[in-house]
Amino acid sequence: MNISEEFTKKGCTVIYLSIDNKLIGYVALSDILREEAKEVISYIKSQKINPVMLTGDNKNSAQNIANIVGIDDIHPSLLPEDKMNIIKNLEDSKSPTCMIGDGVNDALALKYSSVGISMGAIGSDIAIEASDIALASDDIKNIPYLLYLSKKTMKTIKLNVTFSLALNFLAIILAMTGILNPVVGALVHNLGSVFVILNSAKLLKTRNNLDLHIKIEYEVTNESKGALIV
Repeated sequence: MNISEEFTKKGCTVIYLSIDNKLIGYVALSDILREEAKEVISYIKSQKINPVMLTGDNKNSAQNIANIVGIDDIHPSLLPEDKMNIIKNLEDSKSPTCMIGDGVNDALALKYSSVGISMGAIGSDIAIEASDIALASDDIKNIPYLLYLSKKTMKTIKLNVTFSLALNFLAIILAMTGILNPVVGALVHNLGSVFVILNSAKLLKTRNNLDLHIKIEYEVTNESKGALIV
């Protein structure tokens, strides 16, 4: 096996150079991973979310990247339609998906996923248009923060709804027994609205303080299901 074949098996794209139909050398190209990619995937897996790689690259290149970052489920050599069909199959099987992409080839998959995330600065216009969220900084460390913020937002919504229903139910019972008069009832109703607003406003103080080196405590629950497509 020659040197070029060794690079090919490592996932590199080999470009051959020639002069007058004579081979003089070759150039081996490979994708450069972001330093935080492995830690981001590790965090995602800790949340019981299955990372999946959909790529148009050849199998060797895709497998090489997947081995480094720790992705087990890979689908190489895909056309845009292939990516979309995989997303649709996951959605049809009641498995919510979050698609992350930046190219024209990712637009269809971004559109059909439950949540589409594109890279705002380097992403193509059509990918940004098809996505639900565009990362202005293109920092993939924002992905764990988005997961963290979404869970915190859902907890806030559930707390607000539960509190409002409980307060209204209690107010109705007190009004029926004559304990709560109309004026006090109106004040209680407004008090519930104020609580909901103040409790929701706490989300504004949420910052991206997630340290991927496991310096933050986060909950892992059985409710965390689905797939993250990269």
